[in-house]
Amino acid sequence: MKEGYRKGSLPNGTRVVTERMEHVRSVAVGVWVETGSRHEPENRGGMSHLIEHLVFKGTATRSAEAIARTMDSVGGQMDAFTTKEHTCFYVQVLDEHLPLAVDLLTDILLHPLFNADELEREKSVVLQEIKMVEDTPDDIIHDLFAAQVWEGHPLGRPILGTREAVTGYDRQTALGHFTEEYVPPRIIIAVAGNVTHDRVIELFSAGFQGFAQSAAGRTATPPVLKPGVNIVSKTLEQVHLIMGFPGLHHSAPERYALFLLNDVIGGSMSSRLFQEVREREGLVYAIHSGVQAYTDIGTLYVYAATDEKNFSKVLKSTLKVIRELKKTGVTEEELRRAKDHLKGSLMLSLESTSSRMNRLAKHEMHHGAFLSMDAMLAAIDAVRHEEVQALVTDLLDEDRLALTTLGPLDRRNLPRELLHH
Repeated sequence: MKEGYRKGSLPNGTRVVTERMEHVRSVAVGVWVETGSRHEPENRGGMSHLIEHLVFKGTATRSAEAIARTMDSVGGQMDAFTTKEHTCFYVQVLDEHLPLAVDLLTDILLHPLFNADELEREKSVVLQEIKMVEDTPDDIIHDLFAAQVWEGHPLGRPILGTREAVTGYDRQTALGHFTEEYVPPRIIIAVAGNVTHDRVIELFSAGFQGFAQSAAGRTATPPVLKPGVNIVSKTLEQVHLIMGFPGLHHSAPERYALFLLNDVIGGSMSSRLFQEVREREGLVYAIHSGVQAYTDIGTLYVYAATDEKNFSKVLKSTLKVIRELKKTGVTEEELRRAKDHLKGSLMLSLESTSSRMNRLAKHEMHHGAFLSMDAMLAAIDAVRHEEVQALVTDLLDEDRLALTTLGPLDRRNLPRELLHH
């Protein structure tokens, strides 16, 4: 099956990537902006996320309620999210409502009101969101871990910002940040579904007419991963932990080998950690490994939660799995299973228009190119055993290990070998 991928740009320099899926009736339209929490100056923490909320709160011609009602009237879905490196606004509608979707997205990005009263209301909504994260240990531990390993770097700051910062923002600051950051050279439009590339270009060219501005230069300092142990005490039923090792940046050539290694360590139900710590020892309900990647750096981490009395067992068990992997290596059989699992989940994930739209945008942002499904499957197949093994040696280095714990725990519960960190 030929994949209908095309790339072009609008007159104002905005990149446009589309993928035609003729067998579906829906279209996912995303406007991605290459700005996120790591691009915020020290005194504007949480601003990208606040703006993501604000643009839905009214434009020159539509009230917040009208925006919501327009979407509901066509059974569409509209959402947005902010990460450390980008912000996305997306709409999913039936193909016949594409013009409406484009009209809405271009309206909220070109003519947001940033009404002062709405700003105050939205600030209190974000403060509730911050509290919600603080009440969710498996969320907040990721922020604590980031603050520890990227200490002193914008990557270490929370996407939502702090209560103090958010409370202090006014309309002028928000509008100023928006005008500086939301500019055509930083925008990627990604559309997947029953649509043609030319139609997307035509609709967005009209919608973004008169929108022209260059991007200010950025100086990015790459972060350095800081090892060590950070114990955060909190009255909870369980101790949550993240153990982090160095990883790879987004477009590292060895990224597929890392995805496979992650799968073997804790990325699937047949992974070593899941089988050992949960199935054999019954010490946890939740344990998994994951990969975090940014433009210039990344981590490979393990997350687990258990009660205080089993904490050191879980820690020892996890370290044992990692040490065994270093000693005896990944087996050929494990690598084959990981490849099948990764290819299967990739194919399943790409059945929806929104996941295809996501993939289009991320490929463009991270690689400036597009990898078809077949190319990705081939890239997974092509990973050699020794490439995965090389990452085991390079990345799983206990001298560079970072451990964050959250819950009812004090230093005395730590295995002795970690205390010298």
